[in-house]
Amino acid sequence: MAVNVLDIKQQNVHTVLWTLYSRKTATIRELSQLTGLSFATVGNILSDLVEKGEVVPGELVSATGGRPSQAYSFSAEHAHVLALSARVRDGKNGICACVANLYGEIVRQTEYSCENMELSSFENIIDSCLCDYPTIRVLAVSLPGVVHNGVALTNDYEQLVGVPFLEHFRSKYQMPVIVENDVNAAVYGYSDRAGQPCVLAGIYFPRYFAPGSGIMIDGKILKGAGGYAGEVALLPLGIDWDSVDYHNPKEIGPAILKLVGTVCAIVNPAYVVLYGDFFTDGLREAIRQAIPAFAEKEIFPSLSFSDALETDILSGLTAQAIAVYRNGADEHCGQCEF
Repeated sequence: MAVNVLDIKQQNVHTVLWTLYSRKTATIRELSQLTGLSFATVGNILSDLVEKGEVVPGELVSATGGRPSQAYSFSAEHAHVLALSARVRDGKNGICACVANLYGEIVRQTEYSCENMELSSFENIIDSCLCDYPTIRVLAVSLPGVVHNGVALTNDYEQLVGVPFLEHFRSKYQMPVIVENDVNAAVYGYSDRAGQPCVLAGIYFPRYFAPGSGIMIDGKILKGAGGYAGEVALLPLGIDWDSVDYHNPKEIGPAILKLVGTVCAIVNPAYVVLYGDFFTDGLREAIRQAIPAFAEKEIFPSLSFSDALETDILSGLTAQAIAVYRNGADEHCGQCEF
């Protein structure tokens, strides 16, 4: 089989660039040792990357018993990713837009209110962000509902049901696109931020809509054959989530416990994070105290309570978008749905 020299060269460039990304700053000699490539090869690659703006030369680093060496730094600002999170906030429709560099550092985050949540609502925000940050290379969007093959099968907003987000955005903006369920994105973000182990479940209680869940196993979100994995409101638990009183611990506590117990019995996660803005100290303690002693040991993991759903959603979308960019999707404009 013939060796493709261009493929080898591109792989070497990828290796040097993302090794430097991991180190943030390194000399040619250090990168040569880390990658196994020759000093000359690394030097030539870095020269090209500096010319493209992906790497910037830094200070001279003194080496023991030798001449100072040129240090190089990865340029996290040479490309950006855009994350959009759509959901109800304080009873109002909204889209949060977050532009981040390649280290996941937020360079701009803006909240937009939308009277009617439509496809054009997203486009207006994307167009504005691209105008200010033409270096955006990957777009990631989260939606509150079932997403399959980039299409919203069910959604909290009727206008978005059936909209082919992935195909539409990929065609219009000519860049890789990620379309994700909001709780799935949050679980990904929680795991990325907290470094949780292999099996993790997150359950979101939005109050205005039925709860939803995201499940991560071995670093991958469980989607199911049709994208319905995690739709815990479909479980026949005898709970009317539309009428339950979220401010009555005696009513909402047992309902939550029954749902968590069911998820734990099926998935047996190492961690469960419960998202909601109604978890008072008293409700948290009531839920923990109500866990049967035998179940706490055998099935129930330690429960975490969080009101930082938005933070985890944006963190998860950003991490996925950066992973797509790192895999080289910006070179051939692929399509993505995690």
